[in-house]
Amino acid sequence: MRTAPRPAALAAQVPAAVVVLLLVLVIVRLPWAGDLGMHAATVQRLRHDLVDPGNPLVDADTPSPYYSPWMLVLGCVARVSGLSVFVVLRLGALAGLALLLSGVWRYVRTLSDHRAAPALAVLSLLFLWGTVLFNWSGFYGLNSLALTVSYPSVFALGLAFHLWAWLGRAVRGDGDAVWGVWLGLGALWAVILLCHQFSGVVATLGAVATVVAARPGRAMWIRLGGGLVLGLVVLLLWPYYDFFALFGAGGGLESVHRPLYEDMVGRYWLVLLGVLALGVRWWRDRWDPLVLFCVLGVA
Repeated sequence: MRTAPRPAALAAQVPAAVVVLLLVLVIVRLPWAGDLGMHAATVQRLRHDLVDPGNPLVDADTPSPYYSPWMLVLGCVARVSGLSVFVVLRLGALAGLALLLSGVWRYVRTLSDHRAAPALAVLSLLFLWGTVLFNWSGFYGLNSLALTVSYPSVFALGLAFHLWAWLGRAVRGDGDAVWGVWLGLGALWAVILLCHQFSGVVATLGAVATVVAARPGRAMWIRLGGGLVLGLVVLLLWPYYDFFALFGAGGGLESVHRPLYEDMVGRYWLVLLGVLALGVRWWRDRWDPLVLFCVLGVA
């Protein structure tokens, strides 16, 4: 027999549900902001030609990292259904938001069995930033997420949460962690990197922290290596752009991303509440995966 939710859980679940409803209403509106036009152009190019779509940003027959697995799926949906590009982007935004929320729920459940924990995690993800308005793809303050919810970065981070949850259970030996599980994890890691490279870096750091915290044995390291090799093969064989060529774009990306390090106190100071929580987790367990994840992120 299911027990009724406790007041503490409801106090977190109700506002989380309200925020999710607001995001769904934003998806219905789908405000034109930032890179929305670029993603619409990508879907439109794939809609007309899946094999040789050309560059979505300029009139040239060149590869583009915008042609990710997720954009390919949306392009196929637009091509088969005949729906307009912006309807397809709305459907993609709903799928991305659902993936993000379910991923947060699954990952948090690997860390805590408290009823309120998943809802509190969603609220923390959206509100523990700063008091200065800041919008950037891959940064999920409420306003930023509202403007980027249809972007591949949301889909990629949702996959990342599922990757961490799945990997955490596998390295702890939960379930039947057979070779197929590890190969699936490797393929999923590659898809995240192909969909949004910067979210892929975060996904990789979280995966490393999860594995190190579990301190797996030799047999599991071999399976992890097998999954990693498959992931690298997927990255190597992706036909729409050369993933490894992106490593040569560091100089240009550095100047583009310099604003992320400006006014850091105003944009991020509320995260200090999370740092206090990490201190408590570290006191209980020196190998806590969230603490290791934070250390890797800071580095």
